[in-house]
Amino acid sequence: MPTLLLEIGCEELPASACREAETQLPELCRTLLGVAPAHVLVGPRRLAVLVEGLPERSPDEWVKGPPEALRDRAADGFARRHGVSVESLEVRAGFLGIEVPGRDVRELLPTQLDAVVRGLAFGKPMRWDDSGLRFPRPIRWLLAKLDAETLLGETSYGHRFTHQQVEVASASAYLEVLRAAGVEPDAAERRRLIVAGLDAIGGWSDPAGVLEEVIHLAESPLVLEASFDERYLQLPEPVAVAAMQAHQRYFPLGGNRFAFVANGGNAEVVRSGNEAVLENRLEDAAFTFERDVAQGIDRLAERLGSITFFAGAGSFADKTERLRQLVERLGGGEASLEAARLAKADQASELVREFPDLEGQIGAEYARLAGYPEAVCSAVEEQFLPDSASGPLPQTDPGKVLAAADRIDTLTVAFELGHRPTGSRDPFGLRRAAIGLCRLADEGDLRIERSDLAPEVRDFVEERYGSLLDVPVEAVRAARRSAVSDLGAVAALARFLAELPDERLGPVHEVYTRAGRISAKTDSASEVDPALLHEPAELALAEALQRLDLDQVAERRFDEALASAAELAPVVEKFFADVLVMAEDSSIRANRLRLLRDVHEAVGKLGDLAQIPR
Repeated sequence: MPTLLLEIGCEELPASACREAETQLPELCRTLLGVAPAHVLVGPRRLAVLVEGLPERSPDEWVKGPPEALRDRAADGFARRHGVSVESLEVRAGFLGIEVPGRDVRELLPTQLDAVVRGLAFGKPMRWDDSGLRFPRPIRWLLAKLDAETLLGETSYGHRFTHQQVEVASASAYLEVLRAAGVEPDAAERRRLIVAGLDAIGGWSDPAGVLEEVIHLAESPLVLEASFDERYLQLPEPVAVAAMQAHQRYFPLGGNRFAFVANGGNAEVVRSGNEAVLENRLEDAAFTFERDVAQGIDRLAERLGSITFFAGAGSFADKTERLRQLVERLGGGEASLEAARLAKADQASELVREFPDLEGQIGAEYARLAGYPEAVCSAVEEQFLPDSASGPLPQTDPGKVLAAADRIDTLTVAFELGHRPTGSRDPFGLRRAAIGLCRLADEGDLRIERSDLAPEVRDFVEERYGSLLDVPVEAVRAARRSAVSDLGAVAALARFLAELPDERLGPVHEVYTRAGRISAKTDSASEVDPALLHEPAELALAEALQRLDLDQVAERRFDEALASAAELAPVVEKFFADVLVMAEDSSIRANRLRLLRDVHEAVGKLGDLAQIPR
């Protein structure tokens, strides 16, 4: 079976496009060619696949015709349409038809390969000619080979600066030819070479995770060590690191040293050029830093009234005031209140405008330079933690309080303005904010009263527990409708309910669901009338309900609350056995339904147990 090569040569592709192609090409080949590629080779100037074991012919195809019973009327027309005689028609399963022989793969491939190229979908495509093809960058060449036979194009191209056109004798020779021409086409091999080069230098870090992008920036990766002038070490370390990573995709080595990946070239010339570029970046940052420090963080905070938080949500000064109020409600002390006052001050700094990912960190540094206590500075720095479902939490209590206040404010304001996320759209990062709030309450053990959240916001936040907690989503739904008063207790109760053995949950579940089904037949809001209770079983149930105290739920004493609710089980069972709930007397019937409604509501403090399947 032959080997197929398809290479799409482009202007330099962004790393995101390389990753998109790497994900899509296997399925496109499987669908359009019938065989998954043995190798998917993506890089900044080319997207390629090597497909091994491609069948030389397409399978024979059975074309089904009219039913055999209609041979006299329909066979002749079917045969003429397919260019065969009536006598050559075959009968299968009661139908006439013909078997069309498969075609040589060489006849099919031009159309199939064009479909592969056009089937790639990118997030940011462009058009550069009248062909209608949309691609992230202009396509400069195509090459397709079936073993040694050329189907599309003529040649490939080696490294942009050291080689021009290269002849690919056969599909199986592709990797060898490109490597000889200064190109490593395999992204996994480029990654190995880069990591090996960084490890050989040692001490490298990648806090912004740029490695996966750098892999797709160089076809001939060369890892080099460089340095910058030590005077730039006066800058806060996050600023220097951001200049290295966000602007230049470098890897910090500590101190004034860094590593970078070049696309080949003379090592000394390339090193000198990269050092000059980084020092220019750092010089700009140093100038901006000094201007901010000269103003001081308090002056920066005074300028927040002129900076809009987001449309309709007032200024950052308005947000700061809301944060201070929320911090008080969350029980924060003086450090938390002072951190809330300074939390957004760096929004007025020039350095944050240049390095927006450093908001909070820059403010913390300016607060330290101004002499504020470390508890205040740390809280300012930690206000955006956690930034993901697995990211680190704030390590200080003031940091936790400020982080929670910031998320509550953002969620509340956004929902009031009608910005609830829809589908995959979440421009204000509200899902991330809700996840952070859940983690602060649960893992951070920060008490956040559910009543402090607007109902719509509370529902949105608590929905995140469905994916955050390692428990069945039904347990989360049950806990969300319980009597617990704080957000973290929802998670704790969900875990408790999920871990209950059936012999403990079963009796209480039966009480809750059975009482709920029947009491749903009344919509009366009045209370039970003791004068209308006559049967011993209903009197016993009313007395047991008066003794029942499930306030332990609000205190997270879930085990005690469950044991108390379980004491109702035999009483409820006897009630249903001895008492006719749907009595003919309407007042007695309504009274008994209200009694069951009270049972349902009382046990419901443990949660909506009907959500949990049994």
